[in-house]
Amino acid sequence: MIYGGDRDRSTICAVSTPSGFGGISVIRLSGINSENIIRKVFSQFPKIPESHKIYLGHLKDPLTTESIDQCLFSYFAEGKSYTGETTVEISCHGSPTICDRILKALISVGAQAARPGEFTYRAFMNNNLDLIQAEGVLNLIESRSQKSAQLAFRQLMGGLSEKIEKIESEMTWCLAHIEASIDFSTEGLETTTQEELINKLSTCENDIQKILKTYQTGRLIKDGLQVALVGKPNVGKSSLLNLLLGYDRSIVSQQAGTTRDVVSEELIHKGQRIVFLDTAGIRLKTADDIELIGMKKTKEVFQNADLCLIVFDLNQPLDWSMDFLDPDLIIGKNILLIANKSDLVTPEIFEKFMKFIQTQNLLPDAQVIFSTTFDSHSKESILNQICKTLLDDEAAENEVLLANARHFENLKVSSANISSAIAALKAGDGAELVSLDLKEALISLQDMLGKRFDDQIMDRVFKEFCIGK
Repeated sequence: MIYGGDRDRSTICAVSTPSGFGGISVIRLSGINSENIIRKVFSQFPKIPESHKIYLGHLKDPLTTESIDQCLFSYFAEGKSYTGETTVEISCHGSPTICDRILKALISVGAQAARPGEFTYRAFMNNNLDLIQAEGVLNLIESRSQKSAQLAFRQLMGGLSEKIEKIESEMTWCLAHIEASIDFSTEGLETTTQEELINKLSTCENDIQKILKTYQTGRLIKDGLQVALVGKPNVGKSSLLNLLLGYDRSIVSQQAGTTRDVVSEELIHKGQRIVFLDTAGIRLKTADDIELIGMKKTKEVFQNADLCLIVFDLNQPLDWSMDFLDPDLIIGKNILLIANKSDLVTPEIFEKFMKFIQTQNLLPDAQVIFSTTFDSHSKESILNQICKTLLDDEAAENEVLLANARHFENLKVSSANISSAIAALKAGDGAELVSLDLKEALISLQDMLGKRFDDQIMDRVFKEFCIGK
C-alpha cells in the first residue's frame, strides 16, 4: 500500500488540473503544515486566515525571493475541506513551467509530492467520504457521457451508500439478537422469534437482489454500449457505420472484403455513449489469409459485444442465409436485424425478407429495422432501438444503480451468505452456524463501504486515480 503510517501526517501537493497550457491551473496543498508552508512562499498570507476566503498575492521562490507568479490562494480550514485537512488551493496561470516551479517551491519548504488518489484517500480516512463515494469520485472524473456523469454523481452523493447502510443496519440487528440468544440460551430467554429473523433477513436479501439486478444497466451506462456490426461482405456495414456517426469513418467500396480489421468509433446519443465496432464481412470460403484473420476477429467481437447488429442486403435475396454465423454465438445475444438498402427494393422483397426471418428459429424475437444509408430517419431509428434494447430508461434516470464490479462481487457474496443463514434458521440449525453466515455477509457489506478494509482493497480502489485527486 502506498499510503498510511507517517505518510498520512505529511503535507502533500500536486497540480489538480490537466497538464498542458490553459487560462489557469490549480495546485492543491493539503495537510497539517499547509499554513506554515504557504507563508514561506506567500508572506502576505494572514496569521489567522478565514476559511473559504481567497487571498491575492505573489508566490515567491523561497530561495531567491523571486516572484514566480501572481496567484489566488483559496484557504479551507481543517474539517471544512475536501480532504478534511487544512487545505490551500493555488490558482496560477496555466503554464506547465509555472506549475513546475510552484511545486518545487512548495516541496523545498516541507511539502511532499502527492501520489495518485491521495487527496481522495485522505477524504476517506477523515470520514468525508465512504469507499463507495470515493469510487464515485473516480467514476465522475472518468465519465464520458451525460448519463455516466449523472450515475457517478448519484453515487458520490451517497445514494448507493444509503441503501447499503440500511441493509447493514438490519443485518446487524439480526446478528446482535442471534448472538444474544446464544448468551442467554442457558437461562431460557428468547430475544426475538425465528419468524421475525427470517422475515428481516429475507427483506435484506430481496433488497440486495434488487440492487444486483441494476448492475447490467449501470455497467452499460458507466462503460458505454459496445455494439458490433456484422454480416456478409458488401452488405453495407461500413456505409451504415458512416451514417450512424454522421461522417465517413470507414472505407466504402463495391469490392467485397474491404474491411479487414475491426474499426472502432463512438458517439453520444441522448446522453448515452455508444461504441460501434465495424467488422470484417464473414463468408464461408476465402483464400485470403488476411481476410481469414479479420473474420476470426469478427467472431470474437460478436461474442463480446453487448449488442450485435446483423446487417442484410435487401437487394440480394439469394444471399440472406445465416450460415456465416455459428448458432452457438447467437443464443443469448442481444440482436437487432438491419435490413439495409431498403430504398432499392420493391414491397414484394420486404415481404419475402420478413418470411425469411420468420424461418430463423434462432432469432424468434429479434427486432427488424429497415434502413437506407441516405436517410437520417434510419439513423434515429437504429440508435433509439439500440438504447431501448439494452437500457431501462426509467431506472437509468431515477434509480440508484450498481456500476462497479467490486460492489457487484461484494453483494453477491453477502446475498449468498444471507441465503445460507435463512436456510439454517429454517432447518433449525444452531445459532452459532447462523451467526457465522451473517458475519460473513456483514463483512462483505463493510468491505464495500470501506468500514473494514485492507491494503489490497485500498490499492485496488485508489490506484486508478490521477495525481492531484
